Amino acid sequence: MEKNTNIQPTIEQLLQLRKYKPDYKPTADNVLLRVGGRVVASSSNYIVFGGLPKAGKSNFLNACMASAYVPYDIFSMKLTFMENRKKLCLFDTESSDYDYYNRIESIKKFADLSNMPTSFDSYQVREDSASMIRKMIEKYLELNPDCSILVIDGLLSIITNYNDETESSLLTKWLMKITKVYDLLIITVLHFNKSNDHTTGVIGSHSDRFAQSTLDIKKVKENNTYVMNARFMRSDADFEPITLMNFNGTLQQVENESVQKKTGKASDLDEMELKRICKIVLMSPLLYSEMIDEIKERTAESNTYAKNLVKIWINKGMIIKDQQNKYKYR
Repeated sequence: MEKNTNIQPTIEQLLQLRKYKPDYKPTADNVLLRVGGRVVASSSNYIVFGGLPKAGKSNFLNACMASAYVPYDIFSMKLTFMENRKKLCLFDTESSDYDYYNRIESIKKFADLSNMPTSFDSYQVREDSASMIRKMIEKYLELNPDCSILVIDGLLSIITNYNDETESSLLTKWLMKITKVYDLLIITVLHFNKSNDHTTGVIGSHSDRFAQSTLDIKKVKENNTYVMNARFMRSDADFEPITLMNFNGTLQQVENESVQKKTGKASDLDEMELKRICKIVLMSPLLYSEMIDEIKERTAESNTYAKNLVKIWINKGMIIKDQQNKYKYR
């Protein structure tokens, strides 16, 4: 007969285990994620990437994971492994096959990798139940003690009712337990409510209370950008907002000061901004009509604005026309 190794300690044993130890000096938490130089996350904690659906959470999260495999920051984010524990694991609970494999390609692109390293593990568990996903995660951590960073995208898929007080409390306790037992960082993703822009349900309220940090990601339609702010920071001061803009299908970080508010006048742009937009629009030669369409797409401005902008470029000698009647940056 197999011996039962899962014997629960008695109350007296628990008291002894939890008792203050005068001679014990715990090691400092390992800082594993910094954003803009600020401490966002450390070992034995969990954090939340939050935002409305389609707000750009995956863009920031993929870049964050990629930063673990390069010696530099990506979009001001730097994820660092614990010494001798160089494994990162992603549990994707929501994506379809197409989106799931696309996100792996996105991570590779951010890190400039042809293949993901063997220290990267990932599981697509969309079809599994909330309780089964939690069991799989615990089994994985049991079998992989060298994992120091676990990403769960998203949190709502490992709870049955996110508005249930008891279930939300138990899930929060579970997160706090496994981060301590396995001494690792958990990065989670949680949607915000459209009605009040708060983290979803009772589980969101619990996360706001117990997560080390909650990061707020928004899409700003007016200037076609994605912005990440610090909503709650337990271990450091807030970092400066991180702003990304899509340039011809490639996300690039831009300075917050350079994101111009819509004025309706192309003439309000300074020389630096005129050149920046010109370079972005004319990455390859374009016909006049194509250039106008590209400006409207990139700036979210009117047809008149785009034509006035082109006139300024021509007058300043920033663009010239080639033999195919296409304009290019000079």
